[in-house]
Amino acid sequence: MITADTNNAPDWVDLTTPGVERAVEFYSALLGWDVEKTATPLGDYYIATERGHQVAGLMEQNQNIAGPPTWTMYINVDDVDETATRVIGAGGALPAPPFDIPDGRVAIAADPTGAMFGIIGTPLAHSDKWWFSMESGAVCWVELLTHDPIKAEPFYTAVFSWKAERDDADMPSYTIFRLDGDDVAGMMSMPEEVPPEAPSHWMVYFSVEDCEVAEKAAVSHGGQVLRSTAEIPIGRFAVLEDPAGAPFQVMEYRE
Repeated sequence: MITADTNNAPDWVDLTTPGVERAVEFYSALLGWDVEKTATPLGDYYIATERGHQVAGLMEQNQNIAGPPTWTMYINVDDVDETATRVIGAGGALPAPPFDIPDGRVAIAADPTGAMFGIIGTPLAHSDKWWFSMESGAVCWVELLTHDPIKAEPFYTAVFSWKAERDDADMPSYTIFRLDGDDVAGMMSMPEEVPPEAPSHWMVYFSVEDCEVAEKAAVSHGGQVLRSTAEIPIGRFAVLEDPAGAPFQVMEYRE
């Protein structure tokens, strides 16, 4: 079973955005989060919880760092430095080489198609996290949207020992990454409706009780709907954008 501490599995998400307090208000209203600000040596870090469980982090974007506001997916590893070496060996890059954070160590990596993600090693258990949960407000899935899935697949299988299983029954085809038999992430070619200049990136999904209600809440609090609610076999999903322009998805699961 994938938990918040499974080695080589997605472990955490956080948002880097200008005007973080507005983001806190937006996601709290949309997903029902309680958010607490924590002072760290790297600046204020906002931790979102839902019914007592940690869900995600938010932080102010450094004015000296260019780029759009972004949700970052982190993969838990035993040794950040050793994993960073494997990233380079598999054709990836390290926009931010390993550095220490309170109670852990992280790095920001990029796969060979340019999609960025984090690697994190923490000595503490996080049994209070909700990870891949259908409970409203929790992270329920992460998915790589890439311009070159053929190049991306061997990178993740080499660095994190994931197994890739591609379903070509529907087009575009969809790849499930598995670790020890459990689903850990998805991958698909960049959808046609995404602007061609958009870089390869990881997308974060949050569970909601009703996608259409989430759409209306997002718009009423300054966000946008990038793709209206659509039906899939396991439920319904929608693609939203927060007031600063960070995209994310919401998922309404069938019982």
